[in-house]
Amino acid sequence: MPGKKAPRLEYTVLYDPRVIREPAATHHSWRAGSGSGQEWRIEEALGFVPKDGGQAVSPLAISDDGRRFAYLQRSDRVLVVRDLASGATKRVSTRVYRPGDDSWNVELSFYGDGELLFVWNAGRGSELIDLASTARLRVGVEFDRDLLEARADGGRVTVLAGEELRVRKNWRSPFSVAHREDDAEDGTHPVVLGDEAVSVVRLRDVENLRHQLKRVDLRHPAHRVTSADLTLPYDLETVNAVRPLGRDSVLLRAERSRTWPDHGYPPGPCDWEE
Repeated sequence: MPGKKAPRLEYTVLYDPRVIREPAATHHSWRAGSGSGQEWRIEEALGFVPKDGGQAVSPLAISDDGRRFAYLQRSDRVLVVRDLASGATKRVSTRVYRPGDDSWNVELSFYGDGELLFVWNAGRGSELIDLASTARLRVGVEFDRDLLEARADGGRVTVLAGEELRVRKNWRSPFSVAHREDDAEDGTHPVVLGDEAVSVVRLRDVENLRHQLKRVDLRHPAHRVTSADLTLPYDLETVNAVRPLGRDSVLLRAERSRTWPDHGYPPGPCDWEE
């Protein structure tokens, strides 16, 4: 792997059509690449592991600044973080993963510019780890995507727990409920944009589909909520806020139905198209 003058890593790839169909293979190497077209194999990172005749993926994450990545070592399945500039590899201690656990049930992600590592294990729960101080925080989310925000240096943490948006000012304070979805709303997964949690809400009116952009102020003591109508094509059944784009924009993902409104009835579970 590259050293101090390495370009920023921007993607990782595991699928390789030349070897993916080999039934006897026990490992396929992760490949990491930069926008310049350079690519490297990460031989020490655990890749594909067959299970019951199928294929499963072991986790690997790249920090937002492209200078760190986390993975399970191929040799002993220990969780490590590697710094590309120094080349140093550091073992990470966590209460929610053990080397004997099924690697395909583990997900990793960085927060900040790589200061925090989030570890989610289907069998043991989830934990946020400060890589500098080694402080650890149990987050208690059901899925890794439900950790919406985690600020470095023990700052604010925002999670989604069912229909509740929960916030803690720092790692020492308890979670408080910032907002709960109303029964008349069909909400979508929010994203944190600056100091607001932003989501798209569909009002439950089957005859007249209406969408609103909901914003929850995470700094306000009462977590003030504001909503504004969205002008969208009438046949969009589902609209999701996917991720922030810079400081003041949000990427939306929309789905529409093949049967609505052509046949005059709401779509079934298999009628979606992007």
